[in-house]
Amino acid sequence: VALICHFSTSEIRTELPLYRPMLQKWIRSAIGKVPQPVESDDFALWVSSLIFEFEKIENVELHVIAPHSRMTCFTREFSIRGVHYYFFNRNLPYTYGFVPKKISLFCGNYYIRNRLFVKRFLKQINPDIVNLIGTENPDYCITGLDIKEIPVYATVQTVYSNPDRLKLSGECDQSRWDIELQLHRKVNYYGTLSRMHQDLILKNNPGAMFLKHTLSKQMPKFVSNVAKTYDFVLFAANVVAKKGVEDALHALARIKTLKHDVRLNVVGECHPEYKAALENLIKKLDLVGNVEFHAYFPLHADMVLHIQKSSFAVLPNKLDAISGTVIEAMALEIPVVTYRTADTPSLNKDAECVLLADIGDIDTLAAQMTKLLETPLLANTLVRNAKAFVEKNYDSAASARQIIQNYRAVIDHYMHHVPIPKELLFE
Repeated sequence: VALICHFSTSEIRTELPLYRPMLQKWIRSAIGKVPQPVESDDFALWVSSLIFEFEKIENVELHVIAPHSRMTCFTREFSIRGVHYYFFNRNLPYTYGFVPKKISLFCGNYYIRNRLFVKRFLKQINPDIVNLIGTENPDYCITGLDIKEIPVYATVQTVYSNPDRLKLSGECDQSRWDIELQLHRKVNYYGTLSRMHQDLILKNNPGAMFLKHTLSKQMPKFVSNVAKTYDFVLFAANVVAKKGVEDALHALARIKTLKHDVRLNVVGECHPEYKAALENLIKKLDLVGNVEFHAYFPLHADMVLHIQKSSFAVLPNKLDAISGTVIEAMALEIPVVTYRTADTPSLNKDAECVLLADIGDIDTLAAQMTKLLETPLLANTLVRNAKAFVEKNYDSAASARQIIQNYRAVIDHYMHHVPIPKELLFE
């Protein structure tokens, strides 16, 4: 199996020669540009979790191909516990971010170079199947367009080319959108548990086949008896408009009329311009002293411990079918208020696990948050139900076994036209 993905862990970073981006920061500051974020933090933990599970399975030879920032060389190959890694430099040192994206794409600043690297790796590996993790990140996903005579199975993380994106997030990268649509038309096998994602892809590729696929994720470690410093936490790798932070602030302002000292902790990287806009909104809503920002933690374990200092989580994500942060908060026994997206109602199918509000309905969002503050019995019920849900549906070992079944079915269908077993299909 060749796994083409994008992730980082502290263990991986110790194997990579990485430069300190001080010169890049100085140059960008000198010309009035904000320094680009760099990959010095853990992220995409569902990828490292899947790799961890594959380490235990003897009949799968796993080759992981991924980009990484700050590498002092073009490529780096190494093995850890039987898994073979092939990393390539996702950007040219010191220059990434200075060249406008359209010119960058035209000149091949990194997309063409990345495609050449991945082609070389795949020729060296000669895999039976390629698992493309996502189709929304063109700097590595675009390599799926070059793969021939090997079945490609795409794990659906999200769908960037969602018509609601501009309306709900306020941003849209047209080149990224177009590349994803090309991938959707080329790739015929997908792993998902989201009807919304299935429908969006089928619009562009009516012949696509969908298999049941749960993102493998080791659940974060719950620590008991953590002192509660905040009432609510909103956390994300990147705090942007589509995460609903502005809605959470408006809801908090309503709650403050009932509880003057209510506190919200916003955790995650936040672009300085957007953070300044949020701080202006905080002043306008008279929430100075009620909201605290904390940058994303380099080590995921530290972030997990920090968010447990909050009694409840408000995660009004607008575009995710089910945000990974919602599942993470549920696993950490933190009662959740979130938005009713395409798939979040399924969390309450068997028992109420989260409190829901319609997207943009600030009054209901505030009312649900208030319920948690005023009804300890409800909060305890949500914790109990959510814990049972996560244990039943997010077993990383079971997820890995399911994915291997999917791989074998896709290979048989691609190579020998053997029908995919009905029990594996997502319908």
